[in-house]
Amino acid sequence: MFNKSRKVVALGLTVTMVGAGVAVAGMTGAEINEAVVVGEVSPSKLDKKKFKPVNLFLGVENSPESAGQQQTNPKSELIEVSKNVKFNLSKAPTCNEPLPNGTTSEEARDICPDGSFLGEGTATVHAADSSPACPGDEGPCVVGDQVVSVFNGPGKDDLRLHTYGTLGVASPTVAGSIVKADTNGYGQALFVPNAPATGAFKITSFNATVEKSTKVATAKCKPKTIKYLRTVVYNDDSTETASLEQKCKVKK
Repeated sequence: MFNKSRKVVALGLTVTMVGAGVAVAGMTGAEINEAVVVGEVSPSKLDKKKFKPVNLFLGVENSPESAGQQQTNPKSELIEVSKNVKFNLSKAPTCNEPLPNGTTSEEARDICPDGSFLGEGTATVHAADSSPACPGDEGPCVVGDQVVSVFNGPGKDDLRLHTYGTLGVASPTVAGSIVKADTNGYGQALFVPNAPATGAFKITSFNATVEKSTKVATAKCKPKTIKYLRTVVYNDDSTETASLEQKCKVKK
């Protein structure tokens, strides 16, 4: 079940709706964008008391319709997870090597030590329908389909989200870290303090799965709900939250 709340901290902006060609006064990134958090622990049948390794899928989604509107591009991301899920990055080796933009997914895995690769996912980038990248009047179009590769390191509790795909050398490596959650009922969080600058483009989805075999993510089924909470700060400093709940079953 998705629940959504908005806390607008920047007001009085005048925005040109690039895609629709309509001037809208006083709208912030939080008011225009539709923020979603995605997450899933698998298997969902878990021990009641003991934390066991799981596949942990986490990510974000944004509305393509507002591509090209700079105030709707995220500046930072925080995804909090409830206390019945834990991260322990010490279970995996760290990768301290540089991962230059434009490095393919395979090259990145060759650069990093065995075991430091934690899993992968996908990212999608849209441009506005007024962009030269979009043919005709078809509305916002996809300009980038990326593979996301997760690497442990380079520092303690650090993660790097390496991307590569149709954007080629423009594909960024995004720095993140596992931090203590701020919200009651949540334990840890993935924090991305500097979301990649995308200019006229917009990241409309970004996700990855930390694989069970790494033993980095563990979970239990007490209580019987796993919660995810996204807090996104936009380029105009407005803030939005989106939440998700997943039911789990106790393994007999």
